[in-house]
Amino acid sequence: MVDAGTVYLVATGALLLVALGVGLRALVDIFREARERSRKRRDGDLDRYAPDPLYDRDPPAPNADGEAPSTCPQCGAENASEFTYCRECAAPLGPGR
Repeated sequence: MVDAGTVYLVATGALLLVALGVGLRALVDIFREARERSRKRRDGDLDRYAPDPLYDRDPPAPNADGEAPSTCPQCGAENASEFTYCRECAAPLGPGR
């Protein structure tokens, strides 16, 4: 008769093999994409530094009181004047914003 420990080991081993297969497949896909992007950069089909939508957006507009947005002293991001912490790096904006 088969005991519970053997069933557990077989099931765990099977799950680990499946996870390993999925992980290896993902790593192979990442490697292929990196090689393709590198080839495109070398051929001039892809800019070395593509625009980043996170940093290429407009700064926050003044709030309802007409106060200008404040600048983070750590990363330089523009924040709405009512923010206590920076929206980009979470640094405290401090009282002298």
